[in-house]
Amino acid sequence: MTQIQLDILLVFIMSFSATILGYIIYVEYIRIKHISFVKSVITLRDDEVNDLLEEKKRQESFEASLFGKLYIIMQHAGIKIPMSLFIGLFLFFTLFIGTLFALFLNHWSGFVIGIPFGVLIFVILIQGLIQRRKKEFNRALSIAISVLVKMMKNGIGFEQALSKSIAVSSSKMFKSIFANFFQEKNTLGEAEAFAHLNKFVNSKELLVFALAIKIGRESGGQFSNTLEKVEKTITYRKKMQEKVDVVTREGSIGSYIVVGIAVLLYFMINANFDGKVHNYFMTSEYGRFQLLGICLWIFVGMIVNKMITRIDK
Repeated sequence: MTQIQLDILLVFIMSFSATILGYIIYVEYIRIKHISFVKSVITLRDDEVNDLLEEKKRQESFEASLFGKLYIIMQHAGIKIPMSLFIGLFLFFTLFIGTLFALFLNHWSGFVIGIPFGVLIFVILIQGLIQRRKKEFNRALSIAISVLVKMMKNGIGFEQALSKSIAVSSSKMFKSIFANFFQEKNTLGEAEAFAHLNKFVNSKELLVFALAIKIGRESGGQFSNTLEKVEKTITYRKKMQEKVDVVTREGSIGSYIVVGIAVLLYFMINANFDGKVHNYFMTSEYGRFQLLGICLWIFVGMIVNKMITRIDK
């Protein structure tokens, strides 16, 4: 095992151990805090108990809203693990990146620089999962609505046509989301069931589809005609999204080419100067800081370029 492999293994063990230790300390803190709360309630007067309970309710409502938002983000990204494990993975990832930065710089300031970038990278990964899941859902929804309209034009009822159009979809994610819809539809109603679908995917096309169904049921008449117009709208949006994806992909490729040229120039200049460039950046007192600064500047530039070329659809 080489020295760099040993360093990476040690970083992994240290980060994992720190994450487990932090989680144990957090659980123990919550337990001690709860025991202290119970003891204080036992010894308080009635008016003090009421004030304390009100404060506790306000705190619980805040925590519920915070964890509720995190739960929705996990659902949008398709992450089906316990929330405590998700938080643990987040802490482990950020500590791991911070430790790598600290080892590279041979200085404690690597944690200060690395942890925020670890958070940024983690957020970018989650946003990527959400966008990929959203695109897959929109493609499957567009096909399902086309099948739905054709079946209704042939005289099949809306309920049966909707069920069949979803059943023939090739997307397992799409079918699992609508499986929850059919379960809640019989108990909560169609409107509430459609509203709850927003917890699993953030899709404007789904909102248009749900609104069209609501309008069609209330207005009566040819329900299939209303859905046919929705089909044309969603199909048009799907084509526009594909064109936008091509344009943004071209902009991203330009950034990758620039980064590749910078890396190639580094090795070419280093070879022409007999390794003195690499020796300076790796052995001098401030060389590692300068090299890390250059890499982070390029990384931030790529993120800014992606934000500029991205078009919200």
